[in-house]
Amino acid sequence: MRLFIKKKTIVILMGLFFLNACGSIKEYRKMEQPIDSNLTTSIGGTIFRLNKSSNLPNVFGKADVWGGKVDKGYSELRLAAINEGVLTLEVIESNKSSTETVMDRYKPLQRNSLANINVKQEISLGSSDESHNYKFEFDPKKQKDIVISGIKVTFQNVQPYSVEYALEDTQR
Repeated sequence: MRLFIKKKTIVILMGLFFLNACGSIKEYRKMEQPIDSNLTTSIGGTIFRLNKSSNLPNVFGKADVWGGKVDKGYSELRLAAINEGVLTLEVIESNKSSTETVMDRYKPLQRNSLANINVKQEISLGSSDESHNYKFEFDPKKQKDIVISGIKVTFQNVQPYSVEYALEDTQR
């Protein structure tokens, strides 16, 4: 009986340890272009792309112990046109939501199966998985920088078909 109580206590303590080891879910932002360096792009090129993700939730709503991530979308700024020094910029915002958890991704109860087939189809109207595109004109002679999705873009030189610029993450 004493051995059973000790094992039960150890199991409970281990469970509490693993529950506390899981941190709260955090949001992450990752730039595809380097920050704080001089960059160049031409008409039709990407000025920056910011990929967004968050921790994969576990059964208790905390962050996945193994570091799994869930895609949350992206923000992108493109150079659409240059007309007499005035830039036409296009902002593309894609927001994704997910109900995936560690139980969906890792499937711990299906380790011994030879084939793993999982088909899931969802159709939603007006969901939060949306993509928005905005075009606007920006005159770097009047204003040197602009902030989109927490990324500050400073235009340093405008040529007829390209721009030189620098990026700064204002949310670091």
